[in-house]
Amino acid sequence: MTITTGRVGATDRDPSDRDATARVDHLANLPWPFPDELEEFRYSVNVEPARIPRATRGGEWGRHIVDLGGREYPMIMAERRRILDADPHRVKVRPGMELACWDLLLYYLRDLALSNPGTMHLTEYGDARFHWRNDLLGTDQYFVLGVDDSVPNGPLDFLAREVPDDLLLVIERDGHLYFDAGAVTFAAAWSVSFDVGMDMYEIHAPVPGLTRQGIVARAEHFLRRLPADQVYRRVNWTLSASDSPKLDVSLEELPEWADDIPQMLRDRDFDRVHLRIELEHFIRLPMSGAVTFNIRTFMASLAEIRRIPEWAGQLATVIETLSEPIAAYKGFLEYRDDVVAHLRGQ
Repeated sequence: MTITTGRVGATDRDPSDRDATARVDHLANLPWPFPDELEEFRYSVNVEPARIPRATRGGEWGRHIVDLGGREYPMIMAERRRILDADPHRVKVRPGMELACWDLLLYYLRDLALSNPGTMHLTEYGDARFHWRNDLLGTDQYFVLGVDDSVPNGPLDFLAREVPDDLLLVIERDGHLYFDAGAVTFAAAWSVSFDVGMDMYEIHAPVPGLTRQGIVARAEHFLRRLPADQVYRRVNWTLSASDSPKLDVSLEELPEWADDIPQMLRDRDFDRVHLRIELEHFIRLPMSGAVTFNIRTFMASLAEIRRIPEWAGQLATVIETLSEPIAAYKGFLEYRDDVVAHLRGQ
């Protein structure tokens, strides 16, 4: 993957400053969640066709379904594999979802091989036999489609160790969509073990106004009619606070991050605030008809965002004008004025 960084204030950088270069590169594939003209954020079913690159003030994103993250990919995957090894319950598959898990695995391995032909390879022998090789992670695996023990821990766990996206599978029954399988290591204040088996209304019930305004109904309508030959995406965002860009803020890890915000407020250290961006893809899988709802999480500190003044100004305005119920739901109501001031250099 080629990462373009020329649009990020290169003249302000000392070429010998490797940390600064790394930070700039980090912004190059960031899916900035707001259109240039947006000044006020509102929840909506803001989906668009995927696989279309979008230029930003930092670089470009969206060319492929799976964004490996350049040099970050091995580090992200090492953390992902550590979590899966420590907590196998991050992978949940309800009865009847086995075919959908194999469907998802094959779809993504084919897409990865096409998007990254120099480093990822899928050989199809016929008779449902395959060979997958990921040179970046050292994976070399033969498997038989539909035979669970031909890949370690089954197809969903295997795929979760190859891609940085959290993987969610929804299936329609009784006129509604249910979240019936998932491999999730980087949840933002939710738990795959708790949510699996819920329908979309139950999952999104905590979000203020989403059901009352008909947004959940429109989202479900869209997913139920999602064609098999088209892929869509949307971008979501929130703020988090920690000394480092902490991807795993799931409910399973609540004791590890519950004091991050109180500690930040005690220290008045708003350099700890990060913008957390979730790039979501929606795909109707060809064999099972299940819909995959996958989430790739990106993190950028406020210090990084301030390197692009237009981003800092826009984010400050969006946060400042956000309704109190949404700011409270996103978890930053008590410190949003401080974030706005920090972004504006006050």
